[in-house]
Amino acid sequence: MTVASGARPARATRLGQWAQELRALLRRWYLQLVRERAHLVLTLCQPAFWLVFFGLGVGGLVDHATVGTDDYTGFILPGVIGSTVIGSAISGAVPLLWDKETGYLHKLLSMPINRGSVLLSRLLFQVVVTGVQVAFILLVAVVLGVRVATGFPGLLLVSLVAALLTVALTAVFLALAYHGPGHNTFFTVSGFAALPLLLASNAFVPLAAMPGWMAAVARLNPLTYANEASRQLVLGGWHPRLVGYLVGLSLFAAVCVTAASLAFRKQAGGAP
Repeated sequence: MTVASGARPARATRLGQWAQELRALLRRWYLQLVRERAHLVLTLCQPAFWLVFFGLGVGGLVDHATVGTDDYTGFILPGVIGSTVIGSAISGAVPLLWDKETGYLHKLLSMPINRGSVLLSRLLFQVVVTGVQVAFILLVAVVLGVRVATGFPGLLLVSLVAALLTVALTAVFLALAYHGPGHNTFFTVSGFAALPLLLASNAFVPLAAMPGWMAAVARLNPLTYANEASRQLVLGGWHPRLVGYLVGLSLFAAVCVTAASLAFRKQAGGAP
């Protein structure tokens, strides 16, 4: 009984210390972001521009029978969110990439902190940043006349889909930043992967309208299922398949975070 009673305060102390580390790291990421005001404004506004110009400009040229709806802005809304998540995931890995190359990451890891808090703080921060972007995109979509079939609860689930995809892709790019040899490799690989990841999905074109080989590739793309989930919530309404989409995205995020943790441990010398 005495040992068990002593273990609980020790566990509570470790959790309190970990929470303090997360707060300190999150504050650091926040200060880095707000100091770059132009980047902050563009990060928030650029996705909304995509929605306006593609939805209103390109929408008039699209065959509504092909996309299956008269609301092309609503149709591409998940694709715009997906492109935002990809950009956010890449930019989310950049600060730690610079920390690694400048040697600050080594100094940070030499401190008596839980090394997992470095990875977790970056994932949490990027989820918040992307969440603000997605909220602004959804607001612009409503102003443009998009009517979400599942209402406000559906908007919350769209945000959850975006959060799961953000965690997964940010973890992947963090793993690349940790494990890659340098920033040239990181930007080359991430730049090469970003556009195919977006275009080899159903972000802007339905699977039925794609050539067979492209549709087959798109079905292997996790972004396709995130788009399907959000599109169902925006245009279709509630459906049992949404459970499968959310479970699949959750498992994908868990796998990606595990891979990033392993890459981080290897870069950090295998310490916890």
